Amino acid sequence: MQLNRFCTVIAVLSLVSALQCHASVPAVGQRAPALTFTDLLNAPAGTKADLKSLRGKVVVLEFWATWCAPCIAQIPHLNAMAQSLASQPVQFIGVDDEDPAVVKEFLAKKKMAGWVGLDTSKKIFDAYGVKSRPTTIVIDAQGKIAGVLNPEALKQEDLAALSEGKPVRFPVEEAVVSRDEIVKAAKAAAAVPSGDPSAPKPLFEISIRPGDPKGQVTMLMRPAKDGVPALYEMRNVPIAQMVEWARSVPDSRVVIHGAAEARYTLRLTAPDLDTEPLAPALEIAIATATGMKVSHVSTEEDVWLLKATPQANALLSPTASKFESMCFYNPGDHKLMMVKTTLDELAPSLDDAVGVPVVNETGVTGEFDASFELPKGDVAAIGAALEKNMGLTLVKARRSVERIVLDPLPAAKADTTEKASLPAPVPMAIPVPKP
Repeated sequence: MQLNRFCTVIAVLSLVSALQCHASVPAVGQRAPALTFTDLLNAPAGTKADLKSLRGKVVVLEFWATWCAPCIAQIPHLNAMAQSLASQPVQFIGVDDEDPAVVKEFLAKKKMAGWVGLDTSKKIFDAYGVKSRPTTIVIDAQGKIAGVLNPEALKQEDLAALSEGKPVRFPVEEAVVSRDEIVKAAKAAAAVPSGDPSAPKPLFEISIRPGDPKGQVTMLMRPAKDGVPALYEMRNVPIAQMVEWARSVPDSRVVIHGAAEARYTLRLTAPDLDTEPLAPALEIAIATATGMKVSHVSTEEDVWLLKATPQANALLSPTASKFESMCFYNPGDHKLMMVKTTLDELAPSLDDAVGVPVVNETGVTGEFDASFELPKGDVAAIGAALEKNMGLTLVKARRSVERIVLDPLPAAKADTTEKASLPAPVPMAIPVPKP
Protein backbone atom coordinates (compact mmCIF):
# COMPACT_ATOMS: atom_id res chain seq x y z
CA MET A 1 0.00 0.00 0.00
CA GLN A 2 1.37 3.40 -0.98
CA LEU A 3 2.05 6.12 1.56
CA ASN A 4 -0.02 8.68 -0.31
CA ARG A 5 -3.24 6.80 0.30
CA PHE A 6 -5.38 8.31 3.06
CA CYS A 7 -7.95 5.58 3.75
CA THR A 8 -9.05 6.83 7.15
CA VAL A 9 -11.93 8.73 8.69
CA ILE A 10 -11.48 12.43 7.77
CA ALA A 11 -7.79 11.82 7.15
CA VAL A 12 -7.75 14.91 4.98
CA LEU A 13 -7.62 16.94 8.20
CA SER A 14 -3.96 16.01 8.47
CA LEU A 15 -3.34 17.86 5.20
CA VAL A 16 -4.93 21.13 6.27
CA SER A 17 -2.41 23.92 6.50
CA ALA A 18 -2.30 26.34 9.39
CA LEU A 19 -1.20 29.03 6.97
CA GLN A 20 -3.67 31.43 5.40
CA CYS A 21 -3.42 29.91 1.94
CA HIS A 22 -5.43 32.68 0.30
CA ALA A 23 -3.50 35.60 1.81
CA SER A 24 -2.35 36.93 -1.58
CA VAL A 25 -5.62 36.34 -3.46
CA PRO A 26 -7.43 39.54 -4.54
CA ALA A 27 -9.95 40.61 -1.90
CA VAL A 28 -13.69 40.28 -2.37
CA GLY A 29 -14.98 43.32 -4.20
CA GLN A 30 -11.75 43.95 -6.11
CA ARG A 31 -11.66 43.75 -9.90
CA ALA A 32 -10.61 40.30 -11.07
CA PRO A 33 -7.18 40.06 -12.76
CA ALA A 34 -7.07 39.29 -16.47
CA LEU A 35 -7.57 35.76 -17.79
CA THR A 36 -4.85 34.93 -20.29
CA PHE A 37 -5.19 31.22 -20.98
CA THR A 38 -2.57 29.59 -23.20
CA ASP A 39 -5.22 27.13 -24.44
CA LEU A 40 -8.88 26.35 -23.84
CA LEU A 41 -10.26 22.79 -23.74
CA ASN A 42 -13.83 21.47 -23.47
CA ALA A 43 -15.15 24.61 -25.19
CA PRO A 44 -16.65 25.20 -28.68
CA ALA A 45 -14.10 26.17 -31.33
CA GLY A 46 -13.39 29.88 -31.37
CA THR A 47 -14.56 30.45 -27.80
CA LYS A 48 -12.96 33.39 -25.98
CA ALA A 49 -12.41 33.10 -22.25
CA ASP A 50 -11.22 36.59 -21.32
CA LEU A 51 -13.15 38.73 -18.82
CA LYS A 52 -14.42 41.07 -21.54
CA SER A 53 -16.08 38.17 -23.40
CA LEU A 54 -17.45 36.75 -20.13
CA ARG A 55 -18.92 40.06 -18.97
CA GLY A 56 -22.47 39.55 -17.68
CA LYS A 57 -21.78 35.99 -16.53
CA VAL A 58 -20.81 34.61 -13.16
CA VAL A 59 -17.45 32.88 -13.65
CA VAL A 60 -16.34 30.04 -11.39
CA LEU A 61 -12.57 29.53 -11.60
CA GLU A 62 -11.51 26.16 -10.23
CA PHE A 63 -7.72 25.97 -9.71
CA TRP A 64 -6.83 22.29 -9.89
CA ALA A 65 -4.35 19.71 -11.25
CA THR A 66 -4.40 16.10 -12.40
CA TRP A 67 -1.98 15.20 -9.56
CA CYS A 68 -4.25 16.69 -6.87
CA ALA A 69 -6.46 13.99 -5.34
CA PRO A 70 -8.71 16.45 -3.42
CA CYS A 71 -9.26 18.30 -6.73
CA ILE A 72 -10.32 15.14 -8.52
CA ALA A 73 -12.63 14.23 -5.64
CA GLN A 74 -14.53 17.51 -6.18
CA ILE A 75 -15.16 16.98 -9.91
CA PRO A 76 -18.55 15.22 -9.49
CA HIS A 77 -19.75 18.04 -7.19
CA LEU A 78 -18.70 20.72 -9.69
CA ASN A 79 -20.09 18.78 -12.65
CA ALA A 80 -23.48 18.46 -10.99
CA MET A 81 -23.65 22.23 -10.38
CA ALA A 82 -22.46 23.08 -13.90
CA GLN A 83 -25.14 20.87 -15.42
CA SER A 84 -27.89 22.22 -13.15
CA LEU A 85 -26.93 25.84 -13.95
CA ALA A 86 -26.41 25.26 -17.69
CA SER A 87 -29.40 27.48 -18.59
CA GLN A 88 -28.21 30.35 -16.40
CA PRO A 89 -25.37 32.87 -17.02
CA VAL A 90 -22.80 30.89 -15.04
CA GLN A 91 -19.55 29.59 -16.57
CA PHE A 92 -17.29 27.05 -14.89
CA ILE A 93 -13.62 27.10 -15.91
CA GLY A 94 -11.02 24.72 -14.51
CA VAL A 95 -7.57 26.34 -14.42
CA ASP A 96 -4.58 24.01 -14.73
CA ASP A 97 -0.89 24.84 -15.32
CA GLU A 98 0.25 21.38 -16.44
CA ASP A 99 1.42 20.17 -19.82
CA PRO A 100 -1.52 20.15 -22.30
CA ALA A 101 -0.91 16.50 -23.20
CA VAL A 102 -1.25 15.47 -19.54
CA VAL A 103 -4.52 17.36 -19.13
CA LYS A 104 -5.97 16.05 -22.40
CA GLU A 105 -5.15 12.47 -21.41
CA PHE A 106 -6.90 13.03 -18.07
CA LEU A 107 -10.00 14.56 -19.70
CA ALA A 108 -10.26 11.58 -22.03
CA LYS A 109 -10.88 9.43 -18.96
CA LYS A 110 -12.67 11.84 -16.61
CA LYS A 111 -15.41 14.17 -17.80
CA MET A 112 -15.43 17.79 -16.64
CA ALA A 113 -18.64 19.67 -17.43
CA GLY A 114 -17.07 23.14 -17.65
CA TRP A 115 -14.29 24.56 -19.79
CA VAL A 116 -10.67 23.82 -18.91
CA GLY A 117 -8.28 26.72 -19.31
CA LEU A 118 -4.56 25.96 -19.50
CA ASP A 119 -2.18 28.37 -17.80
CA THR A 120 1.21 26.94 -18.77
CA SER A 121 2.78 30.37 -18.31
CA LYS A 122 1.42 30.43 -14.71
CA LYS A 123 0.37 34.07 -15.24
CA ILE A 124 -3.18 33.41 -13.99
CA PHE A 125 -2.02 31.48 -10.91
CA ASP A 126 0.35 34.32 -10.08
CA ALA A 127 -2.17 37.09 -10.80
CA TYR A 128 -4.77 35.45 -8.57
CA GLY A 129 -2.21 34.57 -5.88
CA VAL A 130 -3.29 30.94 -5.77
CA LYS A 131 -0.85 28.73 -3.86
CA SER A 132 -3.13 25.85 -2.88
CA ARG A 133 -5.34 23.43 -4.76
CA PRO A 134 -8.23 23.00 -4.95
CA THR A 135 -9.13 26.69 -4.71
CA THR A 136 -12.34 28.15 -6.11
CA ILE A 137 -12.62 31.84 -7.02
CA VAL A 138 -16.03 33.23 -8.00
CA ILE A 139 -16.22 36.34 -10.21
CA ASP A 140 -19.52 38.21 -10.45
CA ALA A 141 -21.18 39.50 -13.63
CA GLN A 142 -19.38 42.86 -13.26
CA GLY A 143 -15.94 41.22 -13.23
CA LYS A 144 -15.30 41.57 -9.49
CA ILE A 145 -14.16 38.93 -7.00
CA ALA A 146 -17.25 37.59 -5.21
CA GLY A 147 -15.74 34.74 -3.20
CA VAL A 148 -12.64 32.65 -2.50
CA LEU A 149 -13.34 29.24 -1.01
CA ASN A 150 -12.88 25.50 -1.09
CA PRO A 151 -15.01 23.93 -3.86
CA GLU A 152 -16.70 21.68 -1.31
CA ALA A 153 -18.34 24.80 0.19
CA LEU A 154 -19.64 26.03 -3.18
CA LYS A 155 -23.44 25.83 -3.41
CA GLN A 156 -25.70 25.87 -6.44
CA GLU A 157 -28.20 28.23 -4.82
CA ASP A 158 -25.48 30.80 -4.11
CA LEU A 159 -24.32 30.83 -7.72
CA ALA A 160 -27.91 31.08 -8.97
CA ALA A 161 -28.58 34.02 -6.65
CA LEU A 162 -25.38 35.78 -7.75
CA SER A 163 -26.33 35.33 -11.42
CA GLU A 164 -29.63 37.11 -10.65
CA GLY A 165 -27.76 40.08 -9.20
CA LYS A 166 -28.53 39.24 -5.57
CA PRO A 167 -25.85 39.80 -2.88
CA VAL A 168 -24.16 36.57 -1.78
CA ARG A 169 -21.67 36.08 1.02
CA PHE A 170 -19.54 33.05 0.23
CA PRO A 171 -17.84 31.17 3.09
CA VAL A 172 -14.09 31.56 3.48
CA GLU A 173 -12.28 28.33 4.22
CA GLU A 174 -8.68 27.22 4.49
CA ALA A 175 -7.67 25.11 1.53
CA VAL A 176 -5.66 21.91 1.46
CA VAL A 177 -1.95 22.63 1.73
CA SER A 178 -0.45 23.15 -1.70
CA ARG A 179 1.93 20.78 -3.42
CA ASP A 180 4.49 23.59 -3.52
CA GLU A 181 4.22 24.01 0.24
CA ILE A 182 4.61 20.24 0.74
CA VAL A 183 7.70 20.11 -1.47
CA LYS A 184 9.18 23.16 0.26
CA ALA A 185 8.59 21.69 3.73
CA ALA A 186 9.90 18.29 2.64
CA LYS A 187 13.11 19.86 1.34
CA ALA A 188 13.53 21.72 4.61
CA ALA A 189 12.96 18.51 6.55
CA ALA A 190 15.51 16.73 4.39
CA ALA A 191 18.17 19.35 5.07
CA VAL A 192 19.18 17.88 8.42
CA PRO A 193 22.90 18.38 9.11
CA SER A 194 24.97 15.30 9.77
CA GLY A 195 28.37 14.83 11.34
CA ASP A 196 29.95 14.61 7.90
CA PRO A 197 28.40 16.92 5.27
CA SER A 198 30.01 14.87 2.51
CA ALA A 199 28.47 11.62 3.73
CA PRO A 200 25.89 10.01 1.41
CA LYS A 201 22.21 10.42 2.28
CA PRO A 202 20.77 7.41 4.15
CA LEU A 203 19.01 4.84 1.97
CA PHE A 204 16.79 3.70 4.84
CA GLU A 205 16.20 5.49 8.11
CA ILE A 206 13.39 5.73 10.66
CA SER A 207 13.34 8.33 13.41
CA ILE A 208 10.64 9.14 15.97
CA ARG A 209 10.78 12.31 18.07
CA PRO A 210 8.43 13.80 20.67
CA GLY A 211 5.80 15.96 18.97
CA ASP A 212 4.06 19.14 20.02
CA PRO A 213 0.65 18.34 21.62
CA LYS A 214 -0.62 21.73 20.43
CA GLY A 215 1.21 21.74 17.11
CA GLN A 216 -0.36 21.47 13.67
CA VAL A 217 -0.72 17.93 12.34
CA THR A 218 0.98 17.79 8.94
CA MET A 219 2.26 15.16 6.55
CA LEU A 220 5.15 15.74 4.15
CA MET A 221 6.08 13.55 1.21
CA ARG A 222 8.89 13.55 -1.33
CA PRO A 223 8.81 10.62 -3.78
CA ALA A 224 12.07 8.98 -4.81
CA LYS A 225 13.60 10.63 -7.87
CA ASP A 226 16.90 10.61 -9.72
CA GLY A 227 18.53 8.29 -7.21
CA VAL A 228 17.42 10.34 -4.19
CA PRO A 229 15.49 8.19 -1.66
CA ALA A 230 11.88 8.97 -0.83
CA LEU A 231 11.06 10.97 2.28
CA TYR A 232 7.90 10.84 4.40
CA GLU A 233 7.23 12.70 7.62
CA MET A 234 4.24 12.80 9.97
CA ARG A 235 4.36 15.65 12.47
CA ASN A 236 2.60 15.90 15.83
CA VAL A 237 0.46 12.80 15.37
CA PRO A 238 -0.90 10.39 18.04
CA ILE A 239 0.37 6.83 18.32
CA ALA A 240 -2.77 5.44 16.66
CA GLN A 241 -2.17 7.43 13.50
CA MET A 242 1.41 6.17 13.20
CA VAL A 243 0.27 2.57 13.62
CA GLU A 244 -2.66 3.07 11.27
CA TRP A 245 -0.31 4.35 8.56
CA ALA A 246 2.41 1.75 9.16
CA ARG A 247 0.02 -1.19 9.03
CA SER A 248 -2.52 0.28 6.56
CA VAL A 249 -5.47 -0.21 8.89
CA PRO A 250 -8.21 2.23 9.94
CA ASP A 251 -7.78 3.82 13.35
CA SER A 252 -10.98 2.10 14.48
CA ARG A 253 -8.99 -1.16 14.46
CA VAL A 254 -6.15 0.19 16.61
CA VAL A 255 -6.68 -0.23 20.36
CA ILE A 256 -4.36 1.71 22.70
CA HIS A 257 -4.23 1.36 26.47
CA GLY A 258 -2.61 4.37 28.09
CA ALA A 259 -0.61 7.26 26.58
CA ALA A 260 -3.04 7.50 23.67
CA GLU A 261 -2.89 11.30 23.66
CA ALA A 262 0.90 11.59 23.37
CA ARG A 263 2.12 13.16 20.10
CA TYR A 264 5.10 12.20 17.97
CA THR A 265 6.87 13.12 14.75
CA LEU A 266 7.85 10.17 12.60
CA ARG A 267 10.31 10.54 9.73
CA LEU A 268 11.10 7.87 7.16
CA THR A 269 13.70 7.75 4.41
CA ALA A 270 13.37 4.72 2.13
CA PRO A 271 13.97 3.63 -1.47
CA ASP A 272 10.21 3.50 -2.06
CA LEU A 273 7.05 4.82 -0.42
CA ASP A 274 5.47 1.41 0.03
CA THR A 275 4.64 0.60 3.65
CA GLU A 276 3.88 -3.10 3.18
CA PRO A 277 7.47 -4.41 3.25
CA LEU A 278 8.42 -1.75 5.82
CA ALA A 279 5.55 -2.46 8.22
CA PRO A 280 7.44 -4.79 10.62
CA ALA A 281 10.34 -2.32 10.97
CA LEU A 282 7.98 0.61 11.41
CA GLU A 283 6.00 -1.25 14.05
CA ILE A 284 9.15 -2.11 16.02
CA ALA A 285 10.30 1.51 15.83
CA ILE A 286 6.93 2.83 17.02
CA ALA A 287 6.73 0.33 19.89
CA THR A 288 10.31 1.01 21.01
CA ALA A 289 10.00 4.80 20.88
CA THR A 290 6.65 4.96 22.67
CA GLY A 291 7.36 2.25 25.26
CA MET A 292 4.45 0.11 24.10
CA LYS A 293 4.01 -3.59 23.42
CA VAL A 294 2.28 -4.32 20.11
CA SER A 295 -0.01 -7.34 19.71
CA HIS A 296 -2.10 -8.50 16.76
CA VAL A 297 -5.36 -9.98 18.00
CA SER A 298 -7.88 -11.70 15.73
CA THR A 299 -11.43 -12.35 16.90
CA GLU A 300 -14.58 -13.47 15.13
CA GLU A 301 -16.99 -10.55 14.97
CA ASP A 302 -20.15 -9.34 13.30
CA VAL A 303 -19.13 -7.58 10.08
CA TRP A 304 -20.64 -6.23 6.90
CA LEU A 305 -19.31 -7.78 3.70
CA LEU A 306 -18.85 -5.52 0.71
CA LYS A 307 -20.27 -7.39 -2.30
CA ALA A 308 -20.55 -6.53 -5.99
CA THR A 309 -23.90 -6.48 -7.81
CA PRO A 310 -24.24 -7.15 -11.57
CA GLN A 311 -24.25 -3.35 -12.09
CA ALA A 312 -20.80 -2.86 -10.51
CA ASN A 313 -18.84 -3.03 -13.76
CA ALA A 314 -20.98 -0.30 -15.31
CA LEU A 315 -21.09 1.96 -12.24
CA LEU A 316 -17.54 1.75 -10.92
CA SER A 317 -15.51 4.66 -12.31
CA PRO A 318 -11.88 3.72 -13.13
CA THR A 319 -9.45 6.30 -11.84
CA ALA A 320 -8.00 8.97 -14.08
CA SER A 321 -5.30 9.88 -11.56
CA LYS A 322 -1.69 8.82 -12.01
CA PHE A 323 -0.45 10.52 -8.88
CA GLU A 324 -2.04 11.02 -5.46
CA SER A 325 -4.50 8.61 -3.91
CA MET A 326 -7.07 9.44 -1.26
CA CYS A 327 -9.95 7.76 0.49
CA PHE A 328 -11.80 9.19 3.46
CA TYR A 329 -15.22 9.39 5.02
CA ASN A 330 -16.14 12.68 6.68
CA PRO A 331 -18.72 12.05 9.41
CA GLY A 332 -19.31 15.81 9.59
CA ASP A 333 -20.91 16.22 6.18
CA HIS A 334 -21.52 12.49 5.61
CA LYS A 335 -19.48 12.47 2.40
CA LEU A 336 -17.29 9.69 1.05
CA MET A 337 -14.45 10.76 -1.27
CA MET A 338 -12.10 8.35 -2.96
CA VAL A 339 -9.50 8.83 -5.68
CA LYS A 340 -7.30 6.05 -7.09
CA THR A 341 -8.62 3.66 -4.45
CA THR A 342 -9.03 -0.13 -4.50
CA LEU A 343 -12.08 -1.76 -2.94
CA ASP A 344 -9.75 -3.46 -0.43
CA GLU A 345 -8.85 0.06 0.73
CA LEU A 346 -12.41 1.35 0.57
CA ALA A 347 -13.90 -1.37 2.81
CA PRO A 348 -12.11 -0.54 6.09
CA SER A 349 -12.60 3.19 5.52
CA LEU A 350 -16.35 2.51 5.80
CA ASP A 351 -15.98 1.19 9.37
CA ASP A 352 -16.85 4.53 10.95
CA ALA A 353 -19.89 5.08 8.75
CA VAL A 354 -21.33 1.62 9.36
CA GLY A 355 -20.26 1.21 12.99
CA VAL A 356 -18.71 -2.25 12.63
CA PRO A 357 -15.87 -3.62 10.47
CA VAL A 358 -16.44 -3.81 6.71
CA VAL A 359 -14.66 -6.55 4.73
CA ASN A 360 -14.23 -6.55 0.97
CA GLU A 361 -15.44 -9.73 -0.72
CA THR A 362 -16.32 -8.23 -4.11
CA GLY A 363 -13.52 -9.92 -6.01
CA VAL A 364 -13.23 -6.69 -8.02
CA THR A 365 -9.74 -5.42 -8.79
CA GLY A 366 -8.60 -2.02 -10.03
CA GLU A 367 -8.50 1.55 -8.71
CA PHE A 368 -11.55 3.78 -8.75
CA ASP A 369 -12.81 7.32 -8.13
CA ALA A 370 -16.07 8.21 -6.38
CA SER A 371 -17.68 11.00 -4.37
CA PHE A 372 -21.14 10.89 -2.80
CA GLU A 373 -23.06 11.23 0.48
CA LEU A 374 -23.07 8.31 2.88
CA PRO A 375 -25.37 8.68 5.94
CA LYS A 376 -23.55 7.71 9.15
CA GLY A 377 -25.01 4.84 11.15
CA ASP A 378 -27.90 4.04 8.78
CA VAL A 379 -26.76 0.76 7.22
CA ALA A 380 -29.80 0.51 4.93
CA ALA A 381 -29.18 4.02 3.57
CA ILE A 382 -25.43 3.36 3.27
CA GLY A 383 -26.09 0.15 1.34
CA ALA A 384 -28.52 1.97 -0.96
CA ALA A 385 -25.99 4.76 -1.64
CA LEU A 386 -23.21 2.27 -2.38
CA GLU A 387 -25.47 0.31 -4.74
CA LYS A 388 -26.70 3.43 -6.56
CA ASN A 389 -23.27 4.99 -7.03
CA MET A 390 -20.92 2.02 -7.27
CA GLY A 391 -22.98 -1.12 -7.76
CA LEU A 392 -21.91 -2.45 -4.36
CA THR A 393 -23.99 -3.80 -1.50
CA LEU A 394 -23.56 -4.80 2.16
CA VAL A 395 -24.26 -8.29 3.51
CA LYS A 396 -24.16 -9.16 7.21
CA ALA A 397 -21.84 -12.01 8.25
CA ARG A 398 -19.31 -13.25 10.80
CA ARG A 399 -15.64 -12.99 9.96
CA SER A 400 -12.27 -12.93 11.70
CA VAL A 401 -11.16 -9.32 12.25
CA GLU A 402 -7.62 -8.36 13.20
CA ARG A 403 -7.05 -5.53 15.63
CA ILE A 404 -3.71 -4.06 16.67
CA VAL A 405 -3.45 -3.63 20.44
CA LEU A 406 -0.82 -1.46 22.17
CA ASP A 407 -0.17 -1.86 25.90
CA PRO A 408 2.37 0.05 28.02
CA LEU A 409 5.49 -1.95 28.81
CA PRO A 410 6.27 -2.46 32.51
CA ALA A 411 8.47 0.33 33.84
CA ALA A 412 12.13 -0.73 33.88
CA LYS A 413 13.88 -0.72 37.23
CA ALA A 414 16.29 2.17 37.64
CA ASP A 415 19.98 1.25 37.41
CA THR A 416 21.72 2.92 40.37
CA THR A 417 25.20 1.68 39.38
CA GLU A 418 27.56 4.64 39.01
CA LYS A 419 28.74 4.92 35.44
CA ALA A 420 31.59 6.95 34.05
CA SER A 421 30.64 9.42 31.36
CA LEU A 422 31.25 8.06 27.90
CA PRO A 423 33.81 9.84 25.73
CA ALA A 424 32.72 11.42 22.47
CA PRO A 425 33.17 9.15 19.43
CA VAL A 426 36.45 9.69 17.62
CA PRO A 427 36.80 9.01 13.88
CA MET A 428 39.36 6.26 13.22
CA ALA A 429 41.18 5.32 10.05
CA ILE A 430 41.87 1.61 9.66
CA PRO A 431 45.01 0.83 7.62
CA VAL A 432 44.59 -1.60 4.74
CA PRO A 433 47.49 -4.06 4.27
CA LYS A 434 49.32 -3.76 1.01
CA PRO A 435 49.03 -6.74 -1.26
